Amino acid sequence: MKVALIPMPVEDGNFETNWKEFERRFKEALHHSPDFIVFPEYCLTGFREWDFSGAKLYGEIVKRVSTLAKNNAVYVIFGLLEPYKDCVYNSALLINREGEVILRHRKFQEPMKFCTGNTVKTAKTEFGKVAVIICGDLYNKRIAKWIKKKKPDFLFVPMEYSPESGKISEEDLKAMSERVKLLNVKTFIVNSYPPGGAWVFDEGGNLLRKSSGDKLLIFEV
Repeated sequence: MKVALIPMPVEDGNFETNWKEFERRFKEALHHSPDFIVFPEYCLTGFREWDFSGAKLYGEIVKRVSTLAKNNAVYVIFGLLEPYKDCVYNSALLINREGEVILRHRKFQEPMKFCTGNTVKTAKTEFGKVAVIICGDLYNKRIAKWIKKKKPDFLFVPMEYSPESGKISEEDLKAMSERVKLLNVKTFIVNSYPPGGAWVFDEGGNLLRKSSGDKLLIFEV
């Protein structure tokens, strides 16, 4: 199983610019013949507090990404804003090689103006069971219980994390490592740029590979 993690730059509220970057980085990843291409949290709209207008693009975004996945026979994981009745979820989707949404995760760890998720699901692939969580979910106690219950073979974590220092610190990496060790699952994390970064951890929380900034990270299991 070959995974491409793409820490792409995201402009808040600029869908067409983000889409061009998404396509460009998608094509870059295809040169490595990946099975999974993974993008950050709400990577096609960004999010500026409390502007939920990007949720109106949900249908268009799913249509476009599904087409890319189907035309290139690749799994795609990415974050987006999902409208639901009178509120919005911070969600992430797994789209299969046929362009079908086979997994949706709704973020648990969100402030009050978002709807929040309450379950973790898995999807079966030819490589094993896959789960997806989002950014701060990694540190959520309820998420940990769900992951231990569902026992996925692989966990994917799209992020949008921008520390005050402007860069990912050793303390940040240690915190990720400790949580992955607790979850006991091979984990792939990708952050939007800046500051960007992508990381792969084994079940014991050991860092196997990383990239910095907006550099593509390829990892083969």
